[in-house]
Formats: sequence, structure tokens, C-alpha cells
Amino acid sequence: MAEMVEKLTIEAQVCLACGAIVETAVSRGMAIQSSEGELVGELAAILLDDRTKQPTHLILCCQLPDYRLVPLEKVVGVYGRTVQISLAREQINQLPKHQPKP
Repeated sequence: MAEMVEKLTIEAQVCLACGAIVETAVSRGMAIQSSEGELVGELAAILLDDRTKQPTHLILCCQLPDYRLVPLEKVVGVYGRTVQISLAREQINQLPKHQPKP
């Protein structure tokens, strides 16, 4: 199986699966809110599959230098400049860390 080639971007159109497929814009600096309503960090970048050019994950900056990969299917919605995810803080702490490729 071929390894995914990743690319980062600071803004992208993402499809959200919250009942119906909805495409919405996200960009660096947006607040990330947990399922508990707590602001847990901000959007640092969007991870794209370089082959398909499709977004796969949001990169959440919890606190420097801690970056976590949030799968797009965990995004509940985008409300103004806030992205709500369906994960509690404890679950966020269990997400894989983003390790940039050299």
C-alpha cells in the first residue's frame, strides 16, 4: 500500500457530514471547540492528501508545540470563526500528534 503524501494549507473547503453533505470554508486561526463547549485551541492548518488534493484532517494547535490531527468526520459544524468537533478534551488528548514529513 502506498504511503499517503501530505500537503498542508492554511485554508480549504471541507465537506461536513452532519446530516447532509455541506461544504464550508475553514482557515488558519479559527477557534476549535470541544463537544463540551470548551475552546481547546485553534486551527493551525488543514492536511491534504497530495495525490487527491482532498482535505483529510484539521491540525489543531492545543498549545505550542502540541499539534493534533482531527479527522474531518469529527467536525460537527462551523459557526462563524469557530469549528465545533465531536470530541471531549480527554479524547482530543488521545488524538495522534502531527509529525511533519521532512
